[in-house]
Amino acid sequence: MDTVPPLISGNEGDSRAGLPPGACRLSAAQKGIWFAQQLAGELPMTIAQYVEVFGELDIDLLEATSRVAAREFGSGFLRLVDHDGELYQLVDDSSDGRILRIDFRTEDDPSVAAQQWMRREFSTPIDLLHDSLAISAILRVGDRHYYWYSRIHHIALDGYGAMTLMQRIAELYSASVAGVEAPPLRVLDPAQIVEIDAAYRNSDRFEADRRYWAERTSGLPEPTSLAGRSAPVEAHPRVASASLSHDVAAMLDSVVAKHNSSAAPVVVAALAAFLSRMTGRSDIVLSLPVSARTTAPLRRSGGMVANVVPLQLEVDADVTIGALIKSAQLELTGALRRQRYRREDICRDLGRDSSRNRSFGPTLNIMPADREIRLGPHIGRLNVLTSGLIDDLFVNIYPSVAGTTTHIDFQANPNLYDEDELDRHHHRFLSFLDRFLSADAGGRVGSSTPTNEGTCSTAPAAPHTRQRHCHNC
Repeated sequence: MDTVPPLISGNEGDSRAGLPPGACRLSAAQKGIWFAQQLAGELPMTIAQYVEVFGELDIDLLEATSRVAAREFGSGFLRLVDHDGELYQLVDDSSDGRILRIDFRTEDDPSVAAQQWMRREFSTPIDLLHDSLAISAILRVGDRHYYWYSRIHHIALDGYGAMTLMQRIAELYSASVAGVEAPPLRVLDPAQIVEIDAAYRNSDRFEADRRYWAERTSGLPEPTSLAGRSAPVEAHPRVASASLSHDVAAMLDSVVAKHNSSAAPVVVAALAAFLSRMTGRSDIVLSLPVSARTTAPLRRSGGMVANVVPLQLEVDADVTIGALIKSAQLELTGALRRQRYRREDICRDLGRDSSRNRSFGPTLNIMPADREIRLGPHIGRLNVLTSGLIDDLFVNIYPSVAGTTTHIDFQANPNLYDEDELDRHHHRFLSFLDRFLSADAGGRVGSSTPTNEGTCSTAPAAPHTRQRHCHNC
């Protein structure tokens, strides 16, 4: 266990001599990303997103506020250094933080051209020791229509931090437009985040979390897969996407209220039941992305902190829907209380090769409810392009907000699922969710959803009218 203080100055002796001032070691989370990136080869593990804005933007001001926020957080100017075979990180203030400006208005279809550019950009290989870890761009697709694009490697920033950083840039921009001072922001710099991580890994809490996960994952089964096989990963996942109907969304709200919970345990239970019906297995394990930001200072800071933990549920044919939701709620509560214990540590304790499977099973990601970004008088909408590589199936749940209904994406490894196959799985789950939510809480999971003739003997029935899906692959 690394107990060396993370803050290193350039004049310390031995092997650390010659390091730039302020350099510090990587956190456990960053080390996990580094090793995963080496195994992924040229497939970059990046976070990429864009905000669609209608209206006039002051791009010079956006560039200036982006530089301020990047320096506040540190992650925007992070650089990695290999010193005597050991990795260090530092905030490099010499970067100018310029925003790329690309005008697509002369293209036949400016929006499509801009989307293609973003896909190429976030899938371009990155040399972590020499290339910039972060990039921003303003893509103009109309006279008053812009995409504000940002991409950063996971080793510098996770999804939660990326959203927080973007909100801070927008806050600074809006304050400047209004002619007022933005409120001060006290964030942890990368070195402080490493210190907090090292303190946790040397604490009694770490040992208690280790014991919890060792007991909880004893006999953890191999990952469930609708594909029934594995395949190499690609940079661009295949996507099936749709919003819930207003009736189904209303039923979801009703079930949440009846169980006095959030939507998360209800959707966890529904997805586990669906996977059980589709695969014939009762031992279902889901992967749950968590922020691992258990304190207010961490929640308002950048850095790579995020983690993935397993959720294990027994979905026997005789279990009732109400009992399964309660079980999911208990699993979520326990997992969130112990979310700082790293996926790599759980795999190591299990004797598993964490590099072989990046997930414990299909991933369920509950996205933040508020994806609006206010830039002065304009309100933009955040769109996530990628949050990393997907080895099998990744389910994104976008909660309802501001009059919209809950939105559900299936993202999948295109080497495992072709377009029609993924569309069918997505369609079946929406049908299953409808039946699951409309069933009585005392009804058995095994009898609440009839099977679908002509597809899979364990698949839930599809409705007679087919819902149209878009494929943004």
